[in-house]
Amino acid sequence: MANSGGARNSFEGISQEVGAKLAERRNELGRSLRQVSTDAEVSTSHLSDIESGVCGVSLPVLLRIVRALDLTITELLPRIGGHHVRRGSITDVSEGVSEVLSHQNLDLDISFLHLEKGDVHEIENSARADVLIHVLSGSVVCDADGTEVPLTDGDTLDTEQVSHHQLSAGSRSRLLVAQGDPNR
Repeated sequence: MANSGGARNSFEGISQEVGAKLAERRNELGRSLRQVSTDAEVSTSHLSDIESGVCGVSLPVLLRIVRALDLTITELLPRIGGHHVRRGSITDVSEGVSEVLSHQNLDLDISFLHLEKGDVHEIENSARADVLIHVLSGSVVCDADGTEVPLTDGDTLDTEQVSHHQLSAGSRSRLLVAQGDPNR
C-alpha cells in the first residue's frame, strides 16, 4: 500500500493556507470570530479551528464562510484550475490620463482611459500584439491601421496584427485597453 503521509501533509498545508487566508480577510474587515461564525452558521470554536488549520473544512461550510467574508472561492483559492485571482480597484482617473492597471506577473498591459470629447489617444503597437479596447461609457472611433470602427457603450474591439490604433472620442468616454506583451 502506498504511503499516504505525503497526501496528508499536502492536505494539512492546504488547511493551514485556507485558514490563514480566512483569518487575514476577517481581520481586514475588522470582524470578530463570533460575528463571522454567526453569519456563516458555524460555531465560533469550529471557525477558530479552521482558521488555525487544526481541522479541514467541508465545502458547504467553506462556502458559508467565504460568503460571510464577502469573498469568492476563487479569491480564496486562486490556484484552482491554474487561475490566479487578485483583488483590485480602479480609482477615478483625471481627464485625458491613462492609468496602468497591470502588474508585473500579468501577460497584458491594461490601461484605463478617460477621454473628453475631441481627445485623441494613440496606441503604438510595433510588436503587433493583440489589443482589446472596451468602452465602459461614451463613444470613440478607432482607426486601426486605416480601418475605422465606431464604438459606443459596452462595445469591445479585439484586434490582431495592428501596429497603430488611434482613438478619437466622440463624447466623454471611459475605456479599458488591454494589450498583449509578446515578450512575456
